[in-house]
Amino acid sequence: TGYVEYDNSTGTGTRNINHGNSSGGTEARAVSFKVINGTDSLDTLTNCAIKELDFTGFSGTLVNRIRDVYGNLTISTGMTLAAGSNTTTFAVTSGTQQITTNGKTIDFPLTFNGVGSTFAFQDGLTQGSTRAFTITNGTVQLKDGVTSTVGSFVTSGTNQKFLQSTTPGSQATISQASGTVDASFLTIQDSNATGGATWNAFVNQQNIDAGNNDGWDFGISPIVGSYEYTYQLRSFTQPRRF
Repeated sequence: TGYVEYDNSTGTGTRNINHGNSSGGTEARAVSFKVINGTDSLDTLTNCAIKELDFTGFSGTLVNRIRDVYGNLTISTGMTLAAGSNTTTFAVTSGTQQITTNGKTIDFPLTFNGVGSTFAFQDGLTQGSTRAFTITNGTVQLKDGVTSTVGSFVTSGTNQKFLQSTTPGSQATISQASGTVDASFLTIQDSNATGGATWNAFVNQQNIDAGNNDGWDFGISPIVGSYEYTYQLRSFTQPRRF
């Protein structure tokens, strides 16, 4: 329930967090960290499992690694997040996980994967244009009244998942510059989809329009290829032509 505080007044070199909870580490063993100062680089083990991760006061660079975060993530205004293809997964399995970006660009993939949990952005997200924003399980709440920009919006898995605003009844704007979004098993509420992308949430792909949405297509997906259809006809007392 406590945390480890990192204090480096020299501001040089690289600090490595090697706390033993890696290679598929568990939420139960996750440790919280606060990095309160420094202009150095900070690195974690690949597949590192962390609970709270708070960079308030840190002005250095966070190295891009695969990591699972099970608590709140707070990015500081003065730090740099190194770009890369390694994914940060928000994976708490209950309650609400808060994410504060403080206007910093997150130029790496983000995945949200926690059945029954909520991942709530406290401000607008700016993600690198080539990076995936993937919802696998849980509820993602984008900050209401601001625009959050994703690289490539993706849904995965067959569990129903949720995209909402942090304030019910007030829209959160999500923007993607180009491409086509094909959501599935997604319930959407209070969302304004914009940017150059096409936002498809076809109802026959198990998507649900929960209200107060703009920019999403909740129609029927176009027929592609060859399909076999079965029709159930009513019984008539008089002949009918078909």
